[in-house]
Amino acid sequence: MIIAIIFREKLLYICTMRSSLLVTVLFLLLPLSMTAQEGLGVLELMNEDRPRYVAERLIIVQDPAIDSLISRHIIANAAKEGVDGWRIQIYRGGHRTAGDDSNKIRARFMEDFPNMSTYRTFDRPNWFKVKVGDFRTREDAAMVFFDILEKYPEAYLIRDVVAFKNPVK
Repeated sequence: MIIAIIFREKLLYICTMRSSLLVTVLFLLLPLSMTAQEGLGVLELMNEDRPRYVAERLIIVQDPAIDSLISRHIIANAAKEGVDGWRIQIYRGGHRTAGDDSNKIRARFMEDFPNMSTYRTFDRPNWFKVKVGDFRTREDAAMVFFDILEKYPEAYLIRDVVAFKNPVK
């Protein structure tokens, strides 16, 4: 009987400590989550880098949930290391000499098209790939694709996360 009382007191103590720890953590993290939402509203995004007299003319009437969705979208895109886009894959090999072959093809491509970015990747289990370009749309990639296809007949378009280039304002 005494053991049951002691066990119950220890269990009550542990539960009290857990709940107080949980409450403390929530109170510490709540202000952080509130400040993370500031500055990501549609109004702030539309008025960024505008003079005050132009910014005051923009009035948006919308449900606050839209700002929340836009903020989530911005945060999700910031977690990526680029944006969804297109590249041209000029090589894919999985044989023993694929690593050396991919380096040679990449070097030759850099000589043929010096102004275009190239990426050599390794995908498990044993695929070496050489991808080129950073295109936002398939149409942009297609314009360059036909020039590349003349020298690299096994090239094809692929969807990929591409480096984001900030447009000039």
